[in-house]
Amino acid sequence: MSPENETSSKVVNGTPTKELFISMLIRDISLIDAISDLIDNCIDGAIRLKKGNNFTGLKVDINISEKHFSIKDNCGGIDKKDAQEYAFRFGRPLDVDAINYSVGQFGIGMKRALFKMGNNFEIKSISHNNSFTVKIDVNKWRSDPKNWDFKFETDDDKKNKLTNCGTEITITSLKEDVAERFKQPNFVSELIQKLELQHLINISKGFKININKIALKANQLELLNSKKFTTAYSGKNYAIYDNMNVKIYSGISTAESALGGWYIFCNNRLIRGPEQTEVTGWGDGLPKYHIQYNRFRGFVFFKSKKPGVLPWNTSKNGLDIDSPIFQSVRQDMINLAKPIMTFLNKVHTESVNHSRDEMYEEYLEKEMESANLKNYEKVKTGKCFIAPQRKGERIKRNEVTIQYRKPKDRVNKLKGILDASSAAEVGEKTFDYTYKRECQK
Repeated sequence: MSPENETSSKVVNGTPTKELFISMLIRDISLIDAISDLIDNCIDGAIRLKKGNNFTGLKVDINISEKHFSIKDNCGGIDKKDAQEYAFRFGRPLDVDAINYSVGQFGIGMKRALFKMGNNFEIKSISHNNSFTVKIDVNKWRSDPKNWDFKFETDDDKKNKLTNCGTEITITSLKEDVAERFKQPNFVSELIQKLELQHLINISKGFKININKIALKANQLELLNSKKFTTAYSGKNYAIYDNMNVKIYSGISTAESALGGWYIFCNNRLIRGPEQTEVTGWGDGLPKYHIQYNRFRGFVFFKSKKPGVLPWNTSKNGLDIDSPIFQSVRQDMINLAKPIMTFLNKVHTESVNHSRDEMYEEYLEKEMESANLKNYEKVKTGKCFIAPQRKGERIKRNEVTIQYRKPKDRVNKLKGILDASSAAEVGEKTFDYTYKRECQK
């Protein structure tokens, strides 16, 4: 054996295959999350353009049918040089500077979303300095396993007005399962509901998202606010993680079981929420989530100029729960939430006492009802949650509950005689009749 052959015989081939990206990685992301990934790219364009808290005038229009999918924004477009060097790469090169506070930092979102949905793509982009068009036939690209490059269909180096800059992606030859999903009557409404949550902060900043001409609305993150309620707040910078900033708000809001729990954001993108599992301490540091805690709301904001340090996964629908930064923040979350659990347990106990024979006024419930809902950034905050406490003896209500059981046929007969609609009404009317007859002579 020659020295050259001996050397080559010791080499292990580690080259990736196109099939991994075309058929396998797409299984790790849902169709809705794939669409949200494409919106993340638009958000990054908005961040690059505005560099602030006002996205007024910027938008993305999405059109969905069983025949095609398209997404078009006016967020500055992709520069031709960026397209050539990294935008179409599978993964982000280390020497490419990410946009500060980006949400699309992994370098696989756009490609994975395209492969997820169809077999033919057309990407048109107009930036301030140039424009280009790329058309991709996936089956044709797949047939040449060694060539990973894409080619410009058209390109132009003329300057363009910023108001005309943006990117449009059209996907045709949809995959069969995707076309079937797009046909389902509830898909668009399900997509809207999910995206309104995921992108609620950017929508509230003026960024517009339209799906089949339906404008998405920003759900408000609101907490109860009054002189008697103080929302728990913590704000920290972690120098070891490139000065990552983490803010936690922990308080109470409306009594809605489906909305109770933790909401966790990375660079203003909702990653998990409402979260009601052990991931955020429920049943592990806190009680298990239960309907009596349906007023609890916790908002956690991880923000970093370098998104690679944030504790999210590549699909941006889950957390890296083993990351030291998340474990540290998780303990802070639990500590801030514990006093709220104590308060809500008292509210529950008060409600139980209210339903017994010796009924009590629901003082704590009334205090919550008299408080106002305010945006989380405008509520009164402190290092710990503060709520009103009942003073002195509970006020007994001058009422008791009367319960008894009687044969159904007899009760139904009395219903007809008394013109009552329920057994409870029969009881009330027979009591009133007897009381008037025997006690008011």
